[in-house]
Amino acid sequence: MSTVLERLDRLPRRNLTVLALKGISTLVPGGWQNITSASELIAGVMGSDDPALITQVRARADGLSRARHEGYGRALSLYDAVNRSQKAAGGLRLLANVGGALPLVKRVANLTPTSDTLQAVDLSLKVAAEMLAFTQVNGLPGDSFAEFGASLNEYAGEARVRMAALICFDALLPLGDQALQRLDGLLGGVGQQELRLSPAYAGMAAMIPGRGDEAHLGFLRRGVDQWLGWAGGFVGNLGLSGQKAVQALESTLGPWQGGFEQLATFLDAFTDTYQHTGVQAVARRLVERAAAEI
Repeated sequence: MSTVLERLDRLPRRNLTVLALKGISTLVPGGWQNITSASELIAGVMGSDDPALITQVRARADGLSRARHEGYGRALSLYDAVNRSQKAAGGLRLLANVGGALPLVKRVANLTPTSDTLQAVDLSLKVAAEMLAFTQVNGLPGDSFAEFGASLNEYAGEARVRMAALICFDALLPLGDQALQRLDGLLGGVGQQELRLSPAYAGMAAMIPGRGDEAHLGFLRRGVDQWLGWAGGFVGNLGLSGQKAVQALESTLGPWQGGFEQLATFLDAFTDTYQHTGVQAVARRLVERAAAEI
């Protein structure tokens, strides 16, 4: 299995994901740097480009990454799970958008949840993955809701841009500018059947506290409730809206001719923003710890 820093070294320097993140980062104070080199990350954290020191920190970081009792690898598996779900959800919505043209595709689309319900499930699982990754990296119990809520205020760099992308791509664009106010009601209509349709749930269920789908749904709603308090302030402070998100994305992706929901579907199907920044954020926390321990 690849270490966290090996995963970082393999991240793309330029593709649709990077362009989308660069666009949305223009809305976030401090912006975002696409770090795809472990040596560059270590040098930045240490404030030194001494090769011997970089080698020493990397060796310690790789050892922590491979240790089974540490949560760095499990944190990455959570981001991987929601990334797979994002791709699948985007594909289902693409099917729904063309359902009127092909009878077979129409029947498939009719079996899927409504777009808003599917989006609410996807968003809640991404929030849960964020919280569980936070607890894994910091060695906390999985139900540390208050600690997670407090940590959001400290988010910076790739973590802050990931939250901006989550709010814009998974809430404001597909669900409208009142998405955060609507989310609680949408999640109230989600049952076990809708939850089990998400590929992310299959990949995350073993790490979600509680036994059974109902307990897991309760966990998802509590996590979203904790996140919403912070997200509402984030949106208000930055003046985020679907229109601002589109304008920011057009600065890097070029003109968009479709609707907001179609753009959200495109981003789900063809970008890996959550996974990309998740690898970067976990790598940073890992290097910070390794540097402190040598």
